Amino acid sequence: MVNFYLYLPEIFILALILSTLTLGLLNRDSSITLNIIGFTLLSVFLITNGSGIYLLSGFTDSTINLVVLSKIILSLGSIIFILLLKRPLKNENLYRYEYILFVLFATLGSFVLISSNNFLTAFIGLELQSLSLYLMAAFNTKDLNSNEAGIKYFSLGALSSGFLLFGISMVYFDTGNFLFQNLNNFTYISEIGLSLILISLFFKVSAAPFHIWTPDVYEGSPTISTLFFATLPKFASLIFLFRVYHELNITNIESLNYIFQIVCAISLLVGAYGAITQKIIKRLLAFSSINHIGFILLGMMSYKLMSEGTLFFYLIIYLITTFGIFAVILNLRTVDGEVIKISDLNGLRFTSRPKAIALLVFLFSLAGIPPFAGFFAKFFILSASVNEGLYLLSIIAVISSVIAAFYYLSVIKNMFFNESKTELLLDNNKISSVVFIVSALFVTLFFFYPDPLIDLVDILFS
Repeated sequence: MVNFYLYLPEIFILALILSTLTLGLLNRDSSITLNIIGFTLLSVFLITNGSGIYLLSGFTDSTINLVVLSKIILSLGSIIFILLLKRPLKNENLYRYEYILFVLFATLGSFVLISSNNFLTAFIGLELQSLSLYLMAAFNTKDLNSNEAGIKYFSLGALSSGFLLFGISMVYFDTGNFLFQNLNNFTYISEIGLSLILISLFFKVSAAPFHIWTPDVYEGSPTISTLFFATLPKFASLIFLFRVYHELNITNIESLNYIFQIVCAISLLVGAYGAITQKIIKRLLAFSSINHIGFILLGMMSYKLMSEGTLFFYLIIYLITTFGIFAVILNLRTVDGEVIKISDLNGLRFTSRPKAIALLVFLFSLAGIPPFAGFFAKFFILSASVNEGLYLLSIIAVISSVIAAFYYLSVIKNMFFNESKTELLLDNNKISSVVFIVSALFVTLFFFYPDPLIDLVDILFS
């Protein structure tokens, strides 16, 4: 018999979707208010009763903590994203209530994916998430770049789904099971199947060399959609990828572990080198994200010595920093529309000093320069990887960070030392301003008072 108590968060989001379908027809703004209240209630419920939901799920205590905290972060992140989306969509004449439905369906898919204990449920969650993302990429139907981004994302995503299904069928053929806890004693058939599953998941998180879609989709999609791609769905997919690596003991399967190491190394190098020649902000951020995926994969492979908490620590800081960067970009416009080129940021300190300083803080953090939070995130990952004996990957990670610092510093140079070539119009969105100010304060002040986040991670994953 199905225990519906296990699926209360997902049922609640489904109720939000049905309510939004009804209210959105009458009033678009009311659907935003409804979902902010809904996700706030869901966050409170997960914080107070989250662990109790999964006591009968068969998960270990560590997995329960991982699932609950991930869903809390997704819920809180959804609140911030829904608050941000109205002004950017209105600026591009795209403000329609259907967009919020895509966000809800993607979040529902992310929730299902995170708490999946078998490959079939994970496939449903992943596809529910992905179908919404394809539509969000192509949401600006009057823009050819947005249409192209949606088609590319859908075409390559369908190919990725084919790899996933083929891999799942091979694992089932060999083991007769879909449940993670029952998968063991793999033969070469299962190893091939699992490698196909990993390839599909690498595509979803845009790890190189399965990253081909990322720069084009990031560039062509509306900026608010790019923010969503870069944060919440990717976070959910990374958590699931970690669970697959951890619960199937891939570290003990030599062939699959080699695949992880190769993809990690390529992601670090492609992300660092690919961004150097970019002139478009969103393409630069796409390659930057690929480089950070390399660090996250390195954290997955070395989790044993510093617990899941090290990986989660990195993910939280990366999420906050990414939200901050896009909040600044969404707060800037040119006479032609959205800020597109890196050169559009020239002389930003003369136009808006707070935004220039906030962007400087975020870029320094992404580069891993002390004393910002990103430095500690990278330091913990590198410490764990060295202790694990992954010396070559650790050296590649350090080299890629040095290379990455070059293009982050070039953006900072443009903002503080170059003269403006285009007139920047300040879109003084109060919500975006609050988001980037709070994010910048967190990234900066973490050095002085890191205890809350470190204690939270230690308590949950020690």
